[in-house]
Amino acid sequence: MVFLYFATIFGGVFFLFRLWLSMFKLKDELQFRRFYVSRLVNYYFCLMLIFNFQSIVFNVIVATCLPAMLFTTIWDVKFYQNFKKRNYWKKNRGWLFVERLTMHPPILITGLYMYITGISTYIPNDQIVPFIIGIVITFGSSFIFDIRLRKKYNWPNGRDLLLVMIFSTLGFSFYYILSWGFGL
Repeated sequence: MVFLYFATIFGGVFFLFRLWLSMFKLKDELQFRRFYVSRLVNYYFCLMLIFNFQSIVFNVIVATCLPAMLFTTIWDVKFYQNFKKRNYWKKNRGWLFVERLTMHPPILITGLYMYITGISTYIPNDQIVPFIIGIVITFGSSFIFDIRLRKKYNWPNGRDLLLVMIFSTLGFSFYYILSWGFGL
């Protein structure tokens, strides 16, 4: 029970921190990147915590994005390796490092926790409507806000992102459907 209160408080504080960091503190550095898919999913992650893992829709979003988060660790490792070489971020260099560090890893760790402890605890097998709503929210908000998908900016990166999202969604969907019969 204490964990649930902790999740709500942490989720609220983390949401406000991420909102301040991405939208205000690093507004000039991130520019349109403030609305990239990973940052949107990070807000949904915070909402999942705020609702104490009780919102099936937000649970679906985080669980669906887990395979993509595993993939993005490759980009994160490259980002951290090349961080010192990037001279164009002089103003808020430390904050940019914190922003990246708080973007994918919390979702990845929490998503793994959800799978390890039993995903059906967070997304009951008989809840197909919230499952579909979660996927629609993820893809819908991504196409509305992420310029790589909306305007094909920096193509083919947007195409690659879309493929990662589709494979991640399909991977989780197959896992979810298989769990109906096997109680995973």
